[in-house]
Amino acid sequence: MDKKPKLSINNLIKHLSDKGISFKYHSKEEIIDVLENKTYYYKLSSYRKNFPKTPDKKYINLDFKALVDLASIDTYFREIILDMSLDIEHMVKTKVMTDITYNDNEDGYHIVNDFKYHYPQKYNKMYQQFSYTEYKKDMFEKRQVLPIWVLMEITDFGTFTMISELYANTNSDIQKIIFSKQLKYIKNLRNASAHNNVFIINLFDRNSHIKHPDSQTKSYAQVMKIPKGLVYYYKTHDLINLFYLHKKLCSKELNKRRYNECLVLLNRMKKEDYLYSSAPKLQKFFRFMTFCVDFLDSK
Repeated sequence: MDKKPKLSINNLIKHLSDKGISFKYHSKEEIIDVLENKTYYYKLSSYRKNFPKTPDKKYINLDFKALVDLASIDTYFREIILDMSLDIEHMVKTKVMTDITYNDNEDGYHIVNDFKYHYPQKYNKMYQQFSYTEYKKDMFEKRQVLPIWVLMEITDFGTFTMISELYANTNSDIQKIIFSKQLKYIKNLRNASAHNNVFIINLFDRNSHIKHPDSQTKSYAQVMKIPKGLVYYYKTHDLINLFYLHKKLCSKELNKRRYNECLVLLNRMKKEDYLYSSAPKLQKFFRFMTFCVDFLDSK
């Protein structure tokens, strides 16, 4: 495959124009300022995937302002996703630690040994990283054998999902409380937002379709009054889990706080909605988000 050449800012702007993207709301100087100081071309241009094309590959009714607007919405959206993911992570850790505290068959070391046995490479990598960290040096120097309450403080979200499911497999009651099998979907969202990946693209494409969605997620969608068809796409599928678990795991006060933040997001999505008249996938996604946000405020 041939390498694509690096383009100057002026040529990048021309490239957008050649694709049928208009510049009705920005001067040339403003466009350059956006691409030099506010975001970069590859990321900004990714949002064009939400718009249909003519047979000759020109975008339909797509202006540069829509790309800038979507970038702003997406940034705020990722912040909310990350905050909600961290809320869920904290609450699941709390519930796991509470259960372990009252579990006479678990001393806090057995679950760590169990994890080390099943996932030796993951454990060794985590232990090595722990030994190198400057911020938690005092924690490491005090102990060579790690109990679960220390492991909780040094593990990443993905590793924690593995630990929680391992623990839940020995205790069916805790499974009902911590939704351990659903945490992998929260991990997907958490990683995408933490790594600052573009999120609002590839929403309802053929490649993002799920043939057999998780049955529990389908049940959540029904409770949340979300149309059944929206469960069959990766991002909406995972967002259903995010909002459902947040509602069930977190306090009323925290749910109310996130709800109010999400209202700001919904209003931001509607602010320039005229820009998306030719983008049915975006309109569909924005409607989907209203179901998710409403559920946070439900009784």
